[in-house]
Amino acid sequence: MPYRPLACIALATLLVAGAAQASPQASAGQDTGAPSFADLSKDGKPLRRSDLPKDNEALRELRAHFGEADKDHNGSLDKSEYDAYIHKADAQKQN
Repeated sequence: MPYRPLACIALATLLVAGAAQASPQASAGQDTGAPSFADLSKDGKPLRRSDLPKDNEALRELRAHFGEADKDHNGSLDKSEYDAYIHKADAQKQN
């Protein structure tokens, strides 16, 4: 009988650990297939349209609508603009 409480604690620990690992993915949305801003940016600098790879299917829409994603109209995307557009496109695909 002393093993039953231990087993319950172990099971609860596994469930909590599994939920913790699933939470960042759920809050960040589904994987868009797009590279992260850090993967594309040189030293965290804003991205220009020419910095976006032409051969990446996930970035095709962003390249086509770069001006829409560039909220401050400075000709480049900072991390927040890039992430907002990538996740906006992902949310529209889910609906």
